[in-house]
Amino acid sequence: MQFSNPFDNPQGQFYILRNGQQQFSLWPHSCALPEGWAVECPPQSLAACNDWLAANWSTLTPPTMHPEEPTMTTRLPLVAAQPGIWMAERLSTLPGAWSVAHYVELRGDIDPILLGRAIVTGLSQADTLSMRFCEDNGEAWQWVDEHRAFAEPDYRDLRAASDPHAAALALMQADLGQNLRVDGGNPLVCHQLLRVGDNRWYWYQRYHHLLVDGFSFPAITRQIAAIYRAWQRGEATPDSPFTPFAEVVEEYQRYYGSDAWQRDKQFWQAQRQALPAPASLSDAPLAGRATSSDIWRMKLEVDAGVFSRLAAGAPQCQRADLALALTALWLGRLCNRMDYAAGFIFMRRMGSAALTATGPVLNVLPLAVTIDAGETLPELATRLAGQLKKMRRHQRYDAEQIVRDRGRAAGDEPLFGPVLNIKVFDYQLDIDGVEAITHTLATGPVNDLELALFPDEAGGSVAGGAGE
Repeated sequence: MQFSNPFDNPQGQFYILRNGQQQFSLWPHSCALPEGWAVECPPQSLAACNDWLAANWSTLTPPTMHPEEPTMTTRLPLVAAQPGIWMAERLSTLPGAWSVAHYVELRGDIDPILLGRAIVTGLSQADTLSMRFCEDNGEAWQWVDEHRAFAEPDYRDLRAASDPHAAALALMQADLGQNLRVDGGNPLVCHQLLRVGDNRWYWYQRYHHLLVDGFSFPAITRQIAAIYRAWQRGEATPDSPFTPFAEVVEEYQRYYGSDAWQRDKQFWQAQRQALPAPASLSDAPLAGRATSSDIWRMKLEVDAGVFSRLAAGAPQCQRADLALALTALWLGRLCNRMDYAAGFIFMRRMGSAALTATGPVLNVLPLAVTIDAGETLPELATRLAGQLKKMRRHQRYDAEQIVRDRGRAAGDEPLFGPVLNIKVFDYQLDIDGVEAITHTLATGPVNDLELALFPDEAGGSVAGGAGE
């Protein structure tokens, strides 16, 4: 009996791990240790591992290997937003800045055991949630751990606390305060069900940003809710709607160096030459600014009637375009700038395998904002919408590559300060007899200011701001 080397690298160093079922597995030294496994032997060569196995096999009880095949599927390179996240975390000492988290306030009659089972099933349908990561010879890699088993979420009844809401928030913040780096040894996925009233629950959800982004996070939540709803009705488990992330990786590998990539490169080289200087509300220079997890958050709601009257005067404009134009004007006034560069978040999903995948592919690209005092608000909204339409055709090109094309490091030449984000995807959950309200806790690091716009169906708009 011998260990298999899943990296096909005979020079690598490997742990021998043991789990609670007394099963043994080989694990690369460069990778974060998997949950539920203890180190049986320190890192050593593959040959030494097999020597240990031969010497001890007869004494192992029971003498089993887990799994019989190598512990890894095909390893994949990091793509889309992943390389930037990986490198940013490597360059930082912050313990959990690249975690994303929210909690869903559930008001109504909930079966927590059934919901817990639905959570486990839903998590297993999104393959990026089972990703493992490592660095091998200076390159970052990922693979799906097909033997990853999700535990049911923790259930906490906080109704007896003097302030159940505060007690729940304290538990969530305690989880976020752990070492949640990809190599920190703590789970990269966490769900909790916290009862704060007889018919009121907080469903806490937290992931590492290498696994999900702001588009796929709520998509996973909706799928879990769909599974729970189906089981409540006695129906079959809904099929997974998620595309394997390997298809996204393959698509990006075809894109890099292709004719489309070359066209995108030429477009962004021209855009970069004409780009105004980035704006910032801070006196500190953007270049070299350290990432911080000390973030202030504020949520503002625009009255539906006020915004509807404004929109009625500009029937040629989409509501989201008007909201963006108003925000651009407001930023210009705060910065005392008539032209500046802001970041704009693109989904990078339409027409791609990423449309139904769960990995992080969002891209933040520089938008040139030029304010003409002679323009009306609808004219500014129309012009900005036209710029975004052109940019959207080239949205797959990495923002970091725009800087590298000029021979600079991303941190030395920031393209923008404030980031604008129009969130038009669905946060609503369909659970019979239950009102569900999503509350954001963490969205990853913010280097300057991020403004998220949520145009709602009633005609109003919600702006969520986060900044250092």
